[in-house]
Amino acid sequence: MRKFIVYKILCFLCIICCLVGCGKQNNEHPKELAICSSMNKELTELLVDSYSKAYGIKVYVNYLPGGTQQERFDYLRQHKFDIWLGGTAEEYFLADEQHILQPYLTKEAYKVPVELRNRTGQWTSLYLSYIAFLSNKNNLHTYGLYAPSTWDELLNPILQNEITMADFSSGGASYGMLTSIWQLRGKNQALQFAEKMNFQRPLYTNGFGEAVDLVYIGKKTVAVVPLDYALLMEGRHRHLFATVVQDANRTILTGAAIMQGAQNLSNAQNFLDYLMSDSGEAVLLRNGYHYMWHVKNYPYNGGRRELIGNVHVPVDDLGWTAVYKNDIIRKWLNAGKENIE
Repeated sequence: MRKFIVYKILCFLCIICCLVGCGKQNNEHPKELAICSSMNKELTELLVDSYSKAYGIKVYVNYLPGGTQQERFDYLRQHKFDIWLGGTAEEYFLADEQHILQPYLTKEAYKVPVELRNRTGQWTSLYLSYIAFLSNKNNLHTYGLYAPSTWDELLNPILQNEITMADFSSGGASYGMLTSIWQLRGKNQALQFAEKMNFQRPLYTNGFGEAVDLVYIGKKTVAVVPLDYALLMEGRHRHLFATVVQDANRTILTGAAIMQGAQNLSNAQNFLDYLMSDSGEAVLLRNGYHYMWHVKNYPYNGGRRELIGNVHVPVDDLGWTAVYKNDIIRKWLNAGKENIE
């Protein structure tokens, strides 16, 4: 009888241990993170690998495909990502209106100047860049041209079929061309310029990385890209040369955001904290990238004269550049093909 009682007690304790163990297993937060990136592959891998090693988190990375803005948002919804890395301010503004972002103010959000910060934490601003041209010096020499530094210089007939940039829907620098010229020159003059630019037949790519590759191999002469990336490529390849656009430029904010319904929320929050930390910044600095919050901190190459001087930069109105993005792009691409009201 005593053995039977002891046996029942032992069975009961085993059941309790199993239940407790299962409960701990179910409640334990997995060391995983799912990221969808709009950044170039190199920078994405630098940030992800450094974070993964620092915290022992398994990170799964997908890259946001091309398409319309709505198609890209649908992709983000369908795949249940925790983080969207590398979006622009316009993209996050529209994503927030569709309620697919989850707010989080990072521990070091104070580093970002107020004018560049999303105050409700719907997204985190990571770095600031400007619009630049990256030119192939060998091609320029062949054509007898200097590196362009204004939009009007791209209208040179010699550069017909020699210009490339990211598709307007996915490229911060290329879309910035539209909005900066539109805001500084006015609608009519902007569309007159657009008609002339369309006649140059620029090649639109899925991202600015592809545009840079075409210039690198000499198939194209000039690419419209963010200045930080242009400087990075110039530093690595002697036949490439970066110039900042002087006559109508704009700030390009790149950031990160947590997706609504993130399944690894604490890891997602920790990842954003890491990006804003000194450790995250050090990873970028070691590899030629910069958190460029202030113009005065912009890197200069080899004693060249100051890149950012009297650059004309309009104040962005996200209520216009984001909300009317599709309409702005349509009018630009159809300039000269239809009557614009």
